[in-house]
Amino acid sequence: MGTTGRSLIAFNMGALFTIPKTDMDAIKARVKTCKQGAAIEDTIKQHLPHFSDALAAAYLWDLNITPQMKLQCNLLMGYAAKAKTDFSALDIAVQQLINNQQDITLTVQQQATVVVAALNKSTQALSASFINIVNQIQVFNKANQELDSDIAGSEFGFMKEITASIAVLDHATGSIRGAWSALADDLEAIAKTSPVDFTFPFIADLNLSAAIAAWDQLQTECDAFLRSQ
Repeated sequence: MGTTGRSLIAFNMGALFTIPKTDMDAIKARVKTCKQGAAIEDTIKQHLPHFSDALAAAYLWDLNITPQMKLQCNLLMGYAAKAKTDFSALDIAVQQLINNQQDITLTVQQQATVVVAALNKSTQALSASFINIVNQIQVFNKANQELDSDIAGSEFGFMKEITASIAVLDHATGSIRGAWSALADDLEAIAKTSPVDFTFPFIADLNLSAAIAAWDQLQTECDAFLRSQ
């Protein structure tokens, strides 16, 4: 990354909201089928020993994970919108100084300090809430992976495997955990930079244009996800 080795963005920040519709439909169908089987749970368990765990996971999905995903998506849209506004203003201020062949001013350095501090604060909070939902999804994934193993070794035709879709969901949660953990660490380090250290090279190394484009893309992805629900 050059002089700072830090970034204002991370890849796959919205990975949960770009899972293909076919996979999400398969996961929703599994949840629905598990709940439909609740009335004959004891019978199903004779053929699929892990059904009870998958049934509990189905209720976890509907009552906790789904509403939290929608809330998190809305929060991410707001996060991206504010970051885009804040850093677009900073980028304009920096470009004006460069075009006028002026040195960095204390005012712009202070502006950089304020917007980075705000982004760091919102990132720490959003990172924690993403980790919370990822932990719940991992419980769901484990229960359904075990149920798929039961289904693969059984002739009980009440359900079909969704191994591939669970793998897609599992990959998305791993990406989310890694992206937000790394970003939270990066922004914490940048936020500790003193105002006078926000030089032209330092700010240029943060690649504001790439960050602004990424936040814009996040808004688009989140909007598409919410429309699909």
